[in-house]
Amino acid sequence: MNLEELFSFNLCTRCTGRIFAGIGTGLTNKERGESLLFAYNALIGSMQEKTSCYICNGIFDQFDKYLKIVLDRLSGYEYNSFLVGSKFDPEIWKEKIKFKKKFGKKGESIKKEFNREFGKYMENITGKTYSKDPDIIININTIYDYVEINVKSLYIYGVYTKMRRDLPQTRWIHGSGDSIESIIGEELKKITESENYYLHGSGREDVDVMMLGNGREFVIEASNPKKRSVNLEEFKFAVNSKNAGIKIDKLSFCDKKRVKEIKEAKHDKVYRAVIESDGIMDREKLIRACELLTGNKIEQQTPRRVLGNRSDIIRKKEIKYIKIEDIMDKTATIQICAEAGTYIKELVNGDCGRTNPSLTSLYGEKLRVKSLDVIYINRGD
Repeated sequence: MNLEELFSFNLCTRCTGRIFAGIGTGLTNKERGESLLFAYNALIGSMQEKTSCYICNGIFDQFDKYLKIVLDRLSGYEYNSFLVGSKFDPEIWKEKIKFKKKFGKKGESIKKEFNREFGKYMENITGKTYSKDPDIIININTIYDYVEINVKSLYIYGVYTKMRRDLPQTRWIHGSGDSIESIIGEELKKITESENYYLHGSGREDVDVMMLGNGREFVIEASNPKKRSVNLEEFKFAVNSKNAGIKIDKLSFCDKKRVKEIKEAKHDKVYRAVIESDGIMDREKLIRACELLTGNKIEQQTPRRVLGNRSDIIRKKEIKYIKIEDIMDKTATIQICAEAGTYIKELVNGDCGRTNPSLTSLYGEKLRVKSLDVIYINRGD
């Protein structure tokens, strides 16, 4: 390395040391630069440390200014951890390329050093934790001295039961009205002062189907929350005391990975269906139809009622069992345990042959679902 050429660039000691940031450990870039300056003075001649630098413009001595900008921007936000990003003048990148050509790929960018060193500074001042998986990402624009923040969503896991036959799981695309998502989400939005909320369910039930028993798993996401310290028992009470037809339970904080886990989970479900026919229900024929379906697989082509939202494919689903609980005149109450993703209404009515076999095809007369409830989800809890 040519020391005379290195110091001919008139950089400060920190920027000089950054050119060789990848060499050795335990030293700051400023300390590397000071060692190089010492070597220059010892071997070549007298050189004073530069008080100004056209690369960094003294930005590492301005952390207090940037911290004030950051803390002003974060006013009102609760957070325990943070990560720093930054933006620098593109001309600095051109200089970096020039140094790399002359002195090799041993350095690091000013952006990387700034993010690290400002992160340490902010950590020491605020007591918050510098983290790669933070509550808040702070992006500092050093060109125009302003700050943008990216707030990590808050995720809460739970299970819900639904005791209404007019309640969708997610918000209406058009119009207004209650949904499981809005009943839970509006309360969370109020507590966290978030911009929005999203419900992620482990599957879903139809609007007119009640979700009973051990409940359906969900994760409620608060988007861009200002408050993160949610008292889960108080949150649970606030939702349940609305008497809006749902109850939530088993709440715990979780991360985004939990959303993927519950969406990908495949659990058998147990249903109670009240079915009806046009004539008096024939007990023996119904018993035989239920026996023929128990333990066997059916083929279900995507039901006509959901074709607008689902691909038109054929799915094979196993019916674990069908038990008759009661028969009275033109109706029967049955319990069905089926593989995840089985369309129960179509299992009963046959959907004009798109589900085969069905209770209707095996019974020999038209059957239809009068009411349907999910009474248990076999997830091992």
